[in-house]
Amino acid sequence: MTKGQHKKTTNYGFKGIEWLFMNLPFVCYLALLGVVYIYSVHSVEGNLRKIETLKSEVNDTRWRYMDIKQEIMYGSTQSQIEKKVADLNLKPIRTVPIKIKDSK
Repeated sequence: MTKGQHKKTTNYGFKGIEWLFMNLPFVCYLALLGVVYIYSVHSVEGNLRKIETLKSEVNDTRWRYMDIKQEIMYGSTQSQIEKKVADLNLKPIRTVPIKIKDSK
């Protein structure tokens, strides 16, 4: 070796394990943070799936509500009611109703 050259030695054996045991609480803390992060992401994805399912269910229910409402509105028109009660021989009143006044 010449004057300016130094031989680099690396000792990964005992000192690496010693460093790990010295920093074991920090390593456990990082592992715990990783587990919490993974659990959090998993639960959020599950909640998003539930939200999408519920949105679809709400949309379907809204369409069924609108269909039923339309059927009721159409069925309650005078012409439809007349068709429904035609076999009962009921006829609509064509005269104006008489107003009864109180004698007080």
